[in-house]
Amino acid sequence: MATIIDAIGNTPLVRLGRCGPSNGAEVWVKLEYYNPTGSMKDRMALAMVEGAERDGLIEPGDTVVEYTGGSTGPSLALVCRAKGYRARIVMADCFTEERFQLLRALGAAVDVVASVEGRPRVTPQDIRSMMARAAELASQPGHYATDQFNNPYVIPGHRDFLGREIWEQTGGRVTAYTQGVGTGGSVLGVAEALRPHGVVIQALEPAGSAALSGGPSGSFVMQGWAGFVVPQWDATKVDHVDAITDSEATEMMLRLAAEEGIFAGISTGANVVGALRLAERLGPDAVIVTLAVDTAFKYLSVDPLARLREGA
Repeated sequence: MATIIDAIGNTPLVRLGRCGPSNGAEVWVKLEYYNPTGSMKDRMALAMVEGAERDGLIEPGDTVVEYTGGSTGPSLALVCRAKGYRARIVMADCFTEERFQLLRALGAAVDVVASVEGRPRVTPQDIRSMMARAAELASQPGHYATDQFNNPYVIPGHRDFLGREIWEQTGGRVTAYTQGVGTGGSVLGVAEALRPHGVVIQALEPAGSAALSGGPSGSFVMQGWAGFVVPQWDATKVDHVDAITDSEATEMMLRLAAEEGIFAGISTGANVVGALRLAERLGPDAVIVTLAVDTAFKYLSVDPLARLREGA
């Protein structure tokens, strides 16, 4: 590999065993924490920066500005460091300390905004506050906003790489795909790649802020999920939206670590809960793919993981 960027993508796909569905359906988990920063967001960060480069929107030495609460910040910091740009990341103080540490280790400047409820609960207002602050910073000379919720390069990037990988790794056997909505870019990109083949697409959202289903705004623990109707959302590209509770997500996160050896985050737990529900609906012939979005090393300060640390 020429640079660390060449290590992004082509992550392994593994079938669930003990945590799999009881009806014989297959649930496969793509281990996106094999990406360099331990997150699928490395794919998105690379697509956004290289798209800007192709279109002449960014120059050497520029500062890339982004709002994030999930894993986009560390991913963008890594891509910027590899390509010679500066990264300035806006993040609310409700997100885990591990994220702040990783951002700074990768050389990013971090702007912290106050949150509504504090750790570990996230609200849609926290995300809007981060977006507003990032827009202020990006107005400065030599600054470029990747603006992940509105970025035009994200959906095509996921279509051409993540979606293609899933199709090829399953040998075209995949019948359904499910994932939580953050920016919505990965769900919609994979949908563009797989839906023409007849693959069922299910989007997931937090039960505490199920805006895609018409519910009220609220707080939730799936860091990186939106909890509101994101700007590029297109309901015509998905077949179903399901809502996952905080407790379901955290319990499955613990099960995946203890029973499958998949040490992934809370949103991954939620993704697997959604995949198991989908397996029950589609029956024993279903071949369902979801994502282990990021590593649980970013969640070690979150209370549920204390049970793992104590050997429970």
